[in-house]
Amino acid sequence: MFNSPIKTLSLAVLCSAILSGCGGKGGSNSPSIELDSNKKVTTEENKYARRGRVIDGYVQGATVWIDLNNNKTKDANEPSVISTDKGSYILELTEEQAKCASYVPTYVDVPVGAIDEDLGEVTKAYQMVLPPTLESLDDEALQHITPLTTVLWQSLAETPEFKNATCAELVKSNSVREELLIVLEQTTKQVVEHYNISEEQLFSDYIESGDEALQKLAESIVKGLQASVEKYLELAKKYVDAPEIRVIHYKGTPPNNPESDELVWYRKIHISDKHGGTLLDETALMDDALKNVLYIHYNRQSRVIELSGGHSYRQIVDVVLDHPEDTGHCFHSEQLKLTINGIEYEISNEKMVERDSQEQVCDFSVDFSDAKGRSLTLSYNKGAVHYFAQFAQDNHLDTKQGLTDWYNLGDNFDLLDVIAIVSYFDNAGYELDAEVTIPFSWWEKRVTDDSGEYRVTTSRRHDGSWTRKTYKADGTYDLTCSTDGENWTSECN
Repeated sequence: MFNSPIKTLSLAVLCSAILSGCGGKGGSNSPSIELDSNKKVTTEENKYARRGRVIDGYVQGATVWIDLNNNKTKDANEPSVISTDKGSYILELTEEQAKCASYVPTYVDVPVGAIDEDLGEVTKAYQMVLPPTLESLDDEALQHITPLTTVLWQSLAETPEFKNATCAELVKSNSVREELLIVLEQTTKQVVEHYNISEEQLFSDYIESGDEALQKLAESIVKGLQASVEKYLELAKKYVDAPEIRVIHYKGTPPNNPESDELVWYRKIHISDKHGGTLLDETALMDDALKNVLYIHYNRQSRVIELSGGHSYRQIVDVVLDHPEDTGHCFHSEQLKLTINGIEYEISNEKMVERDSQEQVCDFSVDFSDAKGRSLTLSYNKGAVHYFAQFAQDNHLDTKQGLTDWYNLGDNFDLLDVIAIVSYFDNAGYELDAEVTIPFSWWEKRVTDDSGEYRVTTSRRHDGSWTRKTYKADGTYDLTCSTDGENWTSECN
């Protein structure tokens, strides 16, 4: 059972950049449907059907559709149906569509005028999603689409593994499916832990089971979904050329009191530009009605510059306030990414500037010559094995040594000798078994081996710890630990 709200909530509900049909109607009409979890589907026309309920309260008049190409847009060839009494739906699928249905999300567009059987007529449109199962379903399985399944999907949707993953790609690749299963399982565990509910509750018909606490939680999530749609539509009119707009409303603890039992509303907005930069990335504290901004807690700007030779430069500026009267501070970082002979090198400089007032502007006009922190990253592939190493250095610990002219990297790029960073890494001890020979405040190395039937990931850290994850067919893994990389035990701290 659901017991109490969590103290912090990092998983958020967002309305995606492409909201085609969000609040609109589409698809074919459907007769009234009686769903019985014990009733077997035996008719030929239902052989490949997917069935379940649309639940906030039970919602009638919502469009249920399967996003076969995972582009967040309801295309003409994608199966859809309108939910009826008790939110019931049956999507009739072809054999080919049924194969894809396990690998892609199922969306529900709830328009103004739909009927919530508990709360009445819907006055603000919103969208809900059911994540892919990545496994075959039997004919009797009920697929309920709720605010809780929406939280799970939106936590998955922007991960590198799930973003833009299509059915065609997943059908062809066992390794990609295994990777997605791992991410799905880990994210499901996070959602379950954050909400203090069971996995069974996450996918349940909480109305039929009489779980009032879970229903109350779902209603709160829908409040955030509706506000996200409203703000998205407003921003879409202003930023007509933006390739991506995301709006999130979620509850979390106050930024200046993370141990508090009180939960407050946040709104996160992210808008990308055509060049990979960020037009707007801010997090605001909202009033309980989700209408007024109390203050901007976090604001990010970024820009990307493509350099000669296939290299790139990125600069980020973050402004952070912990309470309404806080003058805040500016976090600046610059990242130069170089690709040389198939190896990717990255050097980043970071500095913080305390503001004198809230009116003080944080922008890209910053000198990194006195940056206190620096990180150096190397990654490359050999066949099906990926290698990664990262080293952090800090002026305070007197570990930031060498590469002394590698700052203001965008302006100075043409003056830099790129071979210098290759030489620096060659002498750093970046291989997993090698001893590190450059100064550091911390480091981590990792080898991800996909050459066998299942993935094996081995990591080593500066504190002398080694960990190894050996994945299995069901997406889970066995964890072992070591202090020397040779003798391994399953008893990990």
